[in-house]
Amino acid sequence: MKLNVVRLGLMVGAMALAVPAAVAQDVEESVENTVPQEFGEAASATGMTAIETAVTEKPCELHVWPTENYLGIKMGLLSGFGAIGAVIDHAGHKKGVTTVKDLMREYLGPDVQVTELDKLGYVELLGLDPDKYQVVLQAPTPWSEDLKDNPELKTQVKAFNKKLKGSERVSESETPCYAELVTTHIFYHKAMMYGSNLFTGWVYREFDGGSVTRRGTGQVKNPLEHFPPKDETMVEAAQVELRDAYAKDFAEYVEKKIGV
Repeated sequence: MKLNVVRLGLMVGAMALAVPAAVAQDVEESVENTVPQEFGEAASATGMTAIETAVTEKPCELHVWPTENYLGIKMGLLSGFGAIGAVIDHAGHKKGVTTVKDLMREYLGPDVQVTELDKLGYVELLGLDPDKYQVVLQAPTPWSEDLKDNPELKTQVKAFNKKLKGSERVSESETPCYAELVTTHIFYHKAMMYGSNLFTGWVYREFDGGSVTRRGTGQVKNPLEHFPPKDETMVEAAQVELRDAYAKDFAEYVEKKIGV
């Protein structure tokens, strides 16, 4: 699929999450602190580059935001919950150690997310006609940790969330036939009773003129067995599994939260 990548530098909103009660507060706080960076800054940080393509004469637009907002929670039987603090041996070419969040960023970066969605044929999966919808790839929603010391961005996010819960568009596009898919977070959750799972959250809204005609908000999960890798021999299996879980998350999200 040809993507028309634009630079808008607009705010990206958050969503209410359906997560295990014990971790809901921490995750909600992280996800609500979500705004986008300028595309150039985001591309530099993630390795994504603008794809120059000819703009086709399609009557509709689908704006897509991948994410850099990687979250992690580890729950023990007696230890309660909190951010993952343990580090694992970095399997692969880098020296030292890395966190689970770092591995998610490496294995499932914004460019990989777009690739996995494209493999799924996500435009059609959303019930949209690819012959009518021009995909506009936006800057990734940033990591919530980067915003903790920026009260101005937090204020912007609160203002945006109010807009998102209403009927206004995220972008400034005035195309009458318009849709938007915002990835809010990718969340690794490990618990003794439930094992490891990859949660991914999205907000999808479809417009006809100024009215929202279809909406899907929420997150879904799929189990993980090989991620994070325990040693170098498990790296490839962990990478494949994480990407597969993300793709399964999206397919189930569309089915359960949008109902195509």
